[in-house]
Amino acid sequence: MALEIRFDFRVEGQAREDAFLDPLELDQLFEGTRRSMTAGLKRKFQGVVCAEHGVAPSFVIRGTYQNTAEELDIQYHVDACCQAFLLRVMRILNRRA
Repeated sequence: MALEIRFDFRVEGQAREDAFLDPLELDQLFEGTRRSMTAGLKRKFQGVVCAEHGVAPSFVIRGTYQNTAEELDIQYHVDACCQAFLLRVMRILNRRA
């Protein structure tokens, strides 16, 4: 089974007059983040499936760019077929390399 990765990026708050990123640059930030995170997850999870169910994990990555703080907050949501596989996925996800 193929690794499924979905992204949900949004911008919140009113842009500052002297904003660090304009809308085009924000789109580029989101696209670069998608590419980088997809490559990293594919590298870490290539061929990883549940030994019992034969299913790959899936990820939903939500990113919120706060205009007022000019920060991007990223959150992962991991779906796995069972608790044992979820624990394995989390160990892999938390590895440095």
